[in-house]
Amino acid sequence: MKDAVSLLGATVPILGLNAAVYAGFFLVAVVWFGVWAAITFFVAKLVPAAAWICVIIALGAGGFAWRMARRYLLYMVKGAHIAAMTEVLLGRDVPRGAGQIQYARDIVTRYFKDVSVLFGLDALINGTVKAFTGTFVRIINFIPLPGDFQRLIRIVQQIINRSLSYVDEAILSYAIARREENVWNSARHGIVLYGQSYKPILFTTIKAYLIGKAFSLAFFAMVLVPGLLIATVVGKQAIEMQSIITIIAFIIAAVGGRLLELAFYEPFALAYTMVTYHREIEGKQPDPEWDRKLQSASESFRKLIGKAEEAGLKAGDKVGLPQAAPAGAGVSAAAEAPVVEPPRR
Repeated sequence: MKDAVSLLGATVPILGLNAAVYAGFFLVAVVWFGVWAAITFFVAKLVPAAAWICVIIALGAGGFAWRMARRYLLYMVKGAHIAAMTEVLLGRDVPRGAGQIQYARDIVTRYFKDVSVLFGLDALINGTVKAFTGTFVRIINFIPLPGDFQRLIRIVQQIINRSLSYVDEAILSYAIARREENVWNSARHGIVLYGQSYKPILFTTIKAYLIGKAFSLAFFAMVLVPGLLIATVVGKQAIEMQSIITIIAFIIAAVGGRLLELAFYEPFALAYTMVTYHREIEGKQPDPEWDRKLQSASESFRKLIGKAEEAGLKAGDKVGLPQAAPAGAGVSAAAEAPVVEPPRR
């Protein structure tokens, strides 16, 4: 964890940008739900049952807007933070002031071109990692539970699945670390290396996820208490709206708690996973056997290979994995998948 904290300390400018962006999202959310609360108030006076329709519209439209914003957030902020932390992790020179933000954005723009490439690559990595988990990760390998505990096993599996986003971003970090124009091919290698070393990396992500949920509950309570106080005061002025105002207070608290988690905890969880990932794959070559296993298990991985081959043909690069070394030959001599530099301590 110490290395993860050091990584965040070296990328404070982007960390500050990250916090500012999420603060902006929270203010927009407060205004959005405040406006809809006012609309709901007036609608309820005319048609009480229609007030709930307003609540549903506010939630649905707000959720859609958030999903659309995530694309650009991933590209402009999170992608830049991953790039900056990757450069620091590998001991490369990174600007320390405000220039760090532009430096990191330039890296993202160079390798991912536009938001659709980064978003598409992240989606394929996510699909592959989920398929890998469903096929190769057996909970019994981690926790020897009797067969009667099926419900508990399902809960544990859900926790594992929800923690996988940190793995996706660590693999994106590997793709950046390779400094290869064909990021699809780099991501392919990164996924294979994850498959070869997944246990300690997965343990790290699960730990980070569980700690994050504890922080999220604390953040939720921090926002909920003043929200309920305001709802109580306002509700006294409009008794018929008190239940809806209370629901809106809970919604704003949930949104605020989640945004605080994303702004202040998630960067640490990402850094923690990246440090573990790069440490575990250090000195390893992608294994063709694992590549074949992943191809048979995941349609997303097969699509990723197709993208890598298409990009490789366009750029005139060789695409694929190093051949397995002959018996007794030691490390593969193939140069198509150079090993990532070890992190400097």
